[in-house]
Amino acid sequence: MVRTFFKLFVFFGLNLLGVQKQALAQCIDPLGVNPSASCPTDYVPVCGCDQVTYRNQCVAQYRNGVLTFIEGPCSGFEFDLFPSFVSQNDVLRVTFVQNTGMPANFFIIDSFGKLVMQRTLPARDQFNDPFVFDLPEIIDLRQGTYIVMIYNAKGTYRYKKFVRF
Repeated sequence: MVRTFFKLFVFFGLNLLGVQKQALAQCIDPLGVNPSASCPTDYVPVCGCDQVTYRNQCVAQYRNGVLTFIEGPCSGFEFDLFPSFVSQNDVLRVTFVQNTGMPANFFIIDSFGKLVMQRTLPARDQFNDPFVFDLPEIIDLRQGTYIVMIYNAKGTYRYKKFVRF
């Protein structure tokens, strides 16, 4: 009895994996992948059928061969930094998108763990209404690596780094 159950479990488990592989194969067109495709740098995230968040529709479709996607990040919460290597004369641009409808907290932390900047970001409940802001005050930061972290009341958080040189 136990062997029969085990055999059925393995059989259905392997078939389920096969279905998932087949679904993923129908999601990505390997012939449509062109890593050198010319795409804009705009941050308008889309969630691909492979459950990966892509920078924009062009990156998903032409650079990665994703056949179907929906507007917004897969997680419902994401942000982007541009540029990620910041010179003395650059301004760091932050684009924050979410559909949770609650405010979020924004932090910049230096490589020693010291908090150097903090802000509260407004609530957003639609992806097509991103909150974009520039940080010219990073000109005053010393050279080094910094972590940007954003989190909301649900406990969802994301972090990215940038280098000030």
